[in-house]
Amino acid sequence: MITKNFFSSLIKLISIFKLKIKKKISPTFVGVFKTYQEAFLASNNPIKYVNKNHQVKKGFLDLETTEVSARCAIFPLFCAIVLNNEDNEKEYEFLEIGGGDNPAFLYILKSTNKKIKCQILEEENFEIEIPNEYKNYTFYKNKIEDINFKNLSSAVFSCSIQYMENYIDILNKIFENKIKYVFIVETFFTNKNENIYTLQKNVKNTTFPNTFFSLNKLNEIFEKNSYKQIYITKRNINKYSHNKLEGKEFFFRDIIYKLI
Repeated sequence: MITKNFFSSLIKLISIFKLKIKKKISPTFVGVFKTYQEAFLASNNPIKYVNKNHQVKKGFLDLETTEVSARCAIFPLFCAIVLNNEDNEKEYEFLEIGGGDNPAFLYILKSTNKKIKCQILEEENFEIEIPNEYKNYTFYKNKIEDINFKNLSSAVFSCSIQYMENYIDILNKIFENKIKYVFIVETFFTNKNENIYTLQKNVKNTTFPNTFFSLNKLNEIFEKNSYKQIYITKRNINKYSHNKLEGKEFFFRDIIYKLI
């Protein structure tokens, strides 16, 4: 006969088991640092992102099986609306910072059937094979100096600005060339008044700096350069773990700024 003591013991065993599992799961982020450089030094990583040993030559995702959802839908949706409603005197071109092997170009093509020229700035270890049918539209660069800013209509930081120590350099180029729209997509923020810096540990068993932005600080930079925030989201609260911050204290934001 099953007694109350049996159920009580079973519940205790389940609780202990859950605690042991929880303890074994390492946090996605560790540490809180005052500067990017302080975080980088604490990472013990010779470079500021994934080690070259983990980089392999990639190819584009298969367009047939590519799904346009979550952050990947924001810029294609914008392009579908803008290209159909704005009188563009010049051919629409954009810069994507951190496009990887699934650049926004593919999602625009999948969603609108339009081939829009884009330059893609990637870190120096990144290598990719571009299919012949896209070589006149997509151009990968690994230096800011190689980017042609003159004909760009938009700049998109695709989950990338948080990993960059020199993001201000790129923003200044964008501001100098009066690029009309700037997208900050799937980027970590907090509600704090200052940026904080932490270490991310869930990619290829390497550790590297990640900036958790202050919305007030980022808005100040854009407002100072005559940009207005016209779109913002807040999502993925409590999805990631940190050894010092509560899950509700940091989250993703997607933001669009427009030159006014």
